[in-house]
Amino acid sequence: MASQTNHVDVLIVGAGISGIGTAYHLQKQCPDRTYAIVEGRADLGGTWDLFRYPGVRSDSDMHTLGFSFKPWKEAKSIADGPSILKYVRETAQENGIDKNIRFHHQVKTASWSSETATWTVTVVRQDTNETFLYTCNFLSMCAGYYSYKEGYT
Repeated sequence: MASQTNHVDVLIVGAGISGIGTAYHLQKQCPDRTYAIVEGRADLGGTWDLFRYPGVRSDSDMHTLGFSFKPWKEAKSIADGPSILKYVRETAQENGIDKNIRFHHQVKTASWSSETATWTVTVVRQDTNETFLYTCNFLSMCAGYYSYKEGYT
């Protein structure tokens, strides 16, 4: 049973590069809209927070992968993981996006109601096992493609 229901105009699932970029554009283009980011993990950064093995890096150049609103200025365009994570964290902090992230919040279900034109999203907070309901008018899936429960094969 849900302990609390929250309504936002936009619910963003995932606090990696896509989720942070989506939040930035939403803030700039629709400043009157409310939003929250639900992130199943304990920190933002997605792939770049998850994978920390020696030598992890992007296969794409950061001038392409990075944000158009925050150009990549480091010397290496094929960047290592810690540099990319720093870039994503800085972007979230500089733009106040980090204040809208709910960590340890994993989406369990999402249901659309045509009658009310809203999504109802069930979220479980992993560190407390609390269940929350979010309602939103727009659901933006930015969760990436890795399953955190098992390795990628």
